[in-house]
Amino acid sequence: MVTIIVPMVWTADGTTRFQTAAGPLAEVVKRFAAERPDCRDRVLGPDGEPLMYVNVCVDDELVPRDRRAGTVVADGSTVTLIAPMAGG
Repeated sequence: MVTIIVPMVWTADGTTRFQTAAGPLAEVVKRFAAERPDCRDRVLGPDGEPLMYVNVCVDDELVPRDRRAGTVVADGSTVTLIAPMAGG
């Protein structure tokens, strides 16, 4: 299993840790969104694909956008989804 960590404000009850099956990063994110529909719009676009502006770390390493397609998340790993920040 993979642990998914999300910001506390993403869920009504403040839960931040979830479990899902290992696999390609995009599939892990899609599976998480299917299991947690309340987070779907925060991680998937209208096309059902992971949003590229959400930062993703696997085991505390930021995964660059251009390497996400080839990233496989192993059992026992932690995926942290980080809300995008904007400012000036």
